[in-house]
Amino acid sequence: MIGRVVGDARPSVRSVLGLLLSLAGVAAAITIVFLSMRRVMEIGGACAQGGPFVPIRPCPRGVAGLLVGGIWGGMILAFVYIAFAVRLRVPSLGGLLWPALFLSLGWNFLEYGVAPPSGDGLAWGWLICGVIFVLMGGVPLWIWVSVLRRKPSAAIAQIPRLLRPVAGVPTGTPRGDDGLASVLERLDTLHRSGALDASEYKAAKRRAIAGDR
Repeated sequence: MIGRVVGDARPSVRSVLGLLLSLAGVAAAITIVFLSMRRVMEIGGACAQGGPFVPIRPCPRGVAGLLVGGIWGGMILAFVYIAFAVRLRVPSLGGLLWPALFLSLGWNFLEYGVAPPSGDGLAWGWLICGVIFVLMGGVPLWIWVSVLRRKPSAAIAQIPRLLRPVAGVPTGTPRGDDGLASVLERLDTLHRSGALDASEYKAAKRRAIAGDR
């Protein structure tokens, strides 16, 4: 939320709560799908709810509803979270949601593929599914991290805006000790909040002091 905090307007409490709660909801949905999948795999990896298939292998109570609700609820909450992130102009973690889902489910496939509940040795079908799911989650994660590393962080992007009073750009802030103190105070606030790490904070501080000379 750097862009909003240092800007002219602050985000509303409702929007911030919506962002945090929707993200927490997505995390909860992925966890529900992850645990529900494990419950099904413990009974062989397949089950049926209702109809003539129930006598063969009924689903554990409530698991079918949790799986469907977790998948659809997670998708809806993911769109809500991304919408709030765009509205607040904050970096979105939307790119991590897909990898989080598929890597967690891939882990289930790999774990139960190596040690299936039947104890009959390796379950190659599950192992193959595990490799596919890990690739479906790992490749997008690698791309996401690669793109993120090439782009300047949101905090760095805000540094020129923070240093305008020091550099002499007419923004209504007086140049000199008062202007420099104000910029250093804002940089310190960003650093203490975690928006700027130690190296970014030191670099911005040096630029601020050099620009005031």
